[in-house]
Amino acid sequence: MTRLLEVVGRGFLKAEPDMMRFNYELVQDAPSYGEAFDKLSHQFDALVKAFKSVGFNVSLIQTSSINVSIIHETDVEKKKFRGNQSLIFEDRINLEKMSKLLDALRSEDDFNFSLSYFIKDATKYINDALILAINDAHDKSKVISDSAGVRLGGITNISYESAQQNRPSLMRAYAYDHGGSDIHATNITIEQSVTMSWEIK
Repeated sequence: MTRLLEVVGRGFLKAEPDMMRFNYELVQDAPSYGEAFDKLSHQFDALVKAFKSVGFNVSLIQTSSINVSIIHETDVEKKKFRGNQSLIFEDRINLEKMSKLLDALRSEDDFNFSLSYFIKDATKYINDALILAINDAHDKSKVISDSAGVRLGGITNISYESAQQNRPSLMRAYAYDHGGSDIHATNITIEQSVTMSWEIK
């Protein structure tokens, strides 16, 4: 029976994000379908106006879903219609403009949003993290074999798993807080994991 040493190596590095993703959900309630839809359209127009006012390209605003549902009558609340529209905006990071946008949206009605950052092309960073993971596995195997007083033969197996970018994000539900909207993008952690097996002689 072949004796094997299996080691997991991990590689981590931090990289500066170059893209931002702004997810925004419009929410409107009204006593009728038409009113709910009209209020939703009005809120969307106000949102586009806010984007324009800070210099963002409004053509990058994409609608991912739109829905009007019935909220049935209860003992304490009359029947109403709720309109929801989910939007996604992706662009190069510009935190000055984004801070101004969040300030401009303070006067809007109820909404949900999240702001996250990512790297458009993370290939270089992923490869560098993978090299670190392989080196880590080699270093660990040497420490283990030396401490155990055994010699290692050739590598019998290599497998690895690519982890997603750890995206820093900012989330707020409904009205944004009354403090300043200055925001900062922290670095993204990129992780790679590799499992390597050696034959024990």
